[in-house]
Amino acid sequence: MKKRIPYVLAIITVLFSTYTIYSQIKWYDFNSGLQAVKNTKKPAVIDFYADWCIWCKTMDKETFANPAVEKKLSKDYIAIRINVEKNDTIQYENKTYSAQEFAAYCGVEGLPTMVFMDKEGKLVTRIPGYIKADVFLSLLDYMKDECYKKKVSFHEYMQQKDCGK
Repeated sequence: MKKRIPYVLAIITVLFSTYTIYSQIKWYDFNSGLQAVKNTKKPAVIDFYADWCIWCKTMDKETFANPAVEKKLSKDYIAIRINVEKNDTIQYENKTYSAQEFAAYCGVEGLPTMVFMDKEGKLVTRIPGYIKADVFLSLLDYMKDECYKKKVSFHEYMQQKDCGK
């Protein structure tokens, strides 16, 4: 029995470290996330997902687990997650929505979909589908620098990595 304890501890350590790889980003529910946006004046990324969504799980493992993505999201954004299959109540602009209704309001047609909000909590844009980590990092910079307000397309930004600062 005593010989098994180190093995059991090693397995527990590996499982715990694997879990923490996917949990470094502080994810808010929508209502508390919107309050955090207003308090911190940081923009938000809303991840619309479902438990059955294979590409959502792929984004968790490949994009959100990327250390650079985790760092940038944690430092510069309020990260919000909405499971479209939960019966959560969402309060936005003096209206009450279910998760499905709010997803429809944001124009979500498939999963995963990322929706960006500005520092005031206003919806800016939505990006449907799986996003690779390197593209997501550039997208986070583009949105944080508010290049969309300067009429610089994301395509132009990707070519120059600048939006006229």
